[in-house]
Amino acid sequence: MSFPLILASKSPRRAQILKQLGIEFRIEAPHCDENTVNIPIQGIPKELAKRKALSISAKFQNSFVLGGDTLVFCENTVFGKPKNKENAVEMLKKLRNKTHNVVSGIALYKDGELLFEGENQTEVHFRDYSDFEILNYIAEMEYADKAGAYGAQGKGARFIESINGCFYNVMGLPVALTIEALSKIKNGEVYGRRTRK
Repeated sequence: MSFPLILASKSPRRAQILKQLGIEFRIEAPHCDENTVNIPIQGIPKELAKRKALSISAKFQNSFVLGGDTLVFCENTVFGKPKNKENAVEMLKKLRNKTHNVVSGIALYKDGELLFEGENQTEVHFRDYSDFEILNYIAEMEYADKAGAYGAQGKGARFIESINGCFYNVMGLPVALTIEALSKIKNGEVYGRRTRK
């Protein structure tokens, strides 16, 4: 794709997925308000994706900006990035032998205007692993910047018993939804604008 795309995300997994898809882009780290008070729980990922993309779009004219955000939801509890090792251990204990939902939101902006927004949900079931396995995983430091304190594409795969839905969504960027968003761009212009839930 020849149009100028900016990824408003510091996530190396989102960048990895875009590269795998053969999409040209550059990265700009977003700086925005991530206070989620008064936002319905399931709407948080899409709202944060919009805020991230908008914060970058306001600075770069004539560029398409893609934002994304991913959170883990289990029994009405939101699991974001762990604050420390203790928090990560707590998260993995709570997710053990349970099914949780990974929700990713994406948003596409140009010149401060929202062109596309959507979200994707994947159901993940964790097996009944031991405390010892949790501590071994935490010691490898893979958990640090990941919602739910695990990386499905890495050694965190050891906890997963089954996945129902898009695997890449668990990594942080739902592929089909992202392609749908970017397919609206033709010769550097957007057509068929759409909002998807």
